[in-house]
Parts: sequence; structure tokens; C-alpha cells
Amino acid sequence: MKIFVIELYEDDPEKSTGRKMVRFGFAKYTEKPRGIVLNPLSEEVISIDDVEIVNKYGLSVIDSSWNKSDAKFYARFMSRFSRRLPLLFAGNPINYAKPYKLSSLEAVSASLYILNFIDISLKLLSLYKWGKTFYDLNKELLESYRGKRKDEIIEIEKSFLKEEPQQ
Repeated sequence: MKIFVIELYEDDPEKSTGRKMVRFGFAKYTEKPRGIVLNPLSEEVISIDDVEIVNKYGLSVIDSSWNKSDAKFYARFMSRFSRRLPLLFAGNPINYAKPYKLSSLEAVSASLYILNFIDISLKLLSLYKWGKTFYDLNKELLESYRGKRKDEIIEIEKSFLKEEPQQ
């Protein structure tokens, strides 16, 4: 499994989940996107349809700060292999329970879980104490997305959003 981190040096080095994935040998740095690129601006959701691309070329995550990254920033990384994650909630202490505001590690772990690479997904989460919190918060969603095609994931996401009380 090839996991790549596009490191933009915007986060505190001590808190960078992308750097920690590299330090522990789960990922390698890259300057340009490779394989499926996790990008919150993508209209296409990651799904089991992407497993062949990930197996052949890998999975890239853009390791940047949510506070410094806007739509213009993410637009630089759009490609035909850009994918977004479906609705999930952050388990990390900085964005705890916020929808779609995942750390790089959470995004990669969730992607791998959806693609049915559960063992590596859970090993990544074990790098942080709050990794179990992410899993517990999203277990039902992750299981419902796992192994599903794009159209199925979008339907699950829509139905979940309809069920959530409006705030």
C-alpha cells in the first residue's frame, strides 16, 4: 500500500499527523500528487471503485492547515483522481466532532477503511490516543460506506444528513 504525504509545512511539526505517518513508515513524502488525491473540493467521493487506482498508484493526502487552506488553495491540487471523503466527524482534539474537518491521518485512515483495507486503517489510528475516538465516532458511518460504490456512498451520506437535526 503506497501512501503519500504532500507536506506543505503549515502545521506545528509536533502535531502534524502527516509527518507522523512518514516517521513511522506508513507513508512517504511526495512533491506532486500520486494516485488518488484526497481533496475536500472534489465532487467525486472515494469509493471501492477507486481500489484499483490505489493498489497501482497509491493514495495522496495534502498535509496542510485548515486555518490556512481555502478553496483557492485546494483547487491547485484538483485532478481526475481527486476524491473527497463522505461525511465523517473529526476525533482529533483540535476539531473534535466537526464534520469534514479531519486530520491527514484521519482522512487516510477513513479512505483505507472505505476501500476495505481495515487492518492498515486501524494501525494508522493507533498512532494517536484519539485515534480510537475517531473510530468510535464514525464506526457506523465507516461500516456503511465500506466496500460501497460511489452512488451508494452518496445515498448513505444524504440519508444521514437528512436524519441529523438542523442546528
